[in-house]
Amino acid sequence: MQTELSGTSVIFVKVAPGYVEKTLTNLRSKPNVTGAEAVLGRHDIAVAGNFRDSDALRGFQSEVQQMDHIRSFRSYPAMWNWTQKKTSAHPIGAYVLIRSSNPQKAISELQKLSAVHEIIGTTGDSDIVARIGASNNEDLRETVVNKVQSMPGVLSTETLLTFPKL
Repeated sequence: MQTELSGTSVIFVKVAPGYVEKTLTNLRSKPNVTGAEAVLGRHDIAVAGNFRDSDALRGFQSEVQQMDHIRSFRSYPAMWNWTQKKTSAHPIGAYVLIRSSNPQKAISELQKLSAVHEIIGTTGDSDIVARIGASNNEDLRETVVNKVQSMPGVLSTETLLTFPKL
């Protein structure tokens, strides 16, 4: 069944050791990919892409699966997308995967945080993917631990630090 997508979907990819840079270069050249960066966590790469519908996303996933050095991936299709104007570049960034008992309330609270640059309402094992920027590690920790995790309805978070310079 085809579903229309809204905004930027995120795909997290695990690759064989030694293949991060090669895979980043390959993924960045794909037509629907708007960005790809290395992350620290259970995955190696975060890919942001604009796919018009679930069929286009599945086609991209099939293409990624056929790469011999891909070990696994997890997709978070954009069912709802909110992007804040990026007024300054932050040297520290992270994707925060959020499980929530009330996604709409959590999204509403996330929109109030200036460190949050993008919020994607999605499906799967996380309800929300938030892109957060910070000036330093302490600011990032403060935002995730003291602000995001204490929001009403937030059940759990997983933070994947980004390495955009690769």
